[in-house]
Amino acid sequence: MSSVPPPMLLSWLRPGGPVLKVLAATCCLVITVLSLLPGNERPHTGYSGNMEHVAAYIGTAGFVALALLRWRVATIVFAFSAASAFFEICQIWIPGRTSLVENWVASTLGAFFGAVAARFILLPLMQAWLARR
Repeated sequence: MSSVPPPMLLSWLRPGGPVLKVLAATCCLVITVLSLLPGNERPHTGYSGNMEHVAAYIGTAGFVALALLRWRVATIVFAFSAASAFFEICQIWIPGRTSLVENWVASTLGAFFGAVAARFILLPLMQAWLARR
């Protein structure tokens, strides 16, 4: 039995492929929903709000950076920063939520680190691995 995945599976998993696009879209949707839920309906991890923001945006921006290869890293970070600012402004009117500049900064930093790590560390590793298949 061969340990090499079937070519069709490899094409789905490649950077810019459909699996990463679905993961990126799903993560963006989850961030949007969680950002706009009332405070008493939103799940909490037990970590600080800023850590939650950094973690959510690192993962989501990482998936987006691997899924949308035509987008520059700066464009991805700007888009997430703008979305985060929009969500923070919306939270002014959502019961049980607070709008804080520090949450926007945490989200933007998470998007930056996620996009940079995905594009400049994970992408070359994935491409090298796929080239050997």
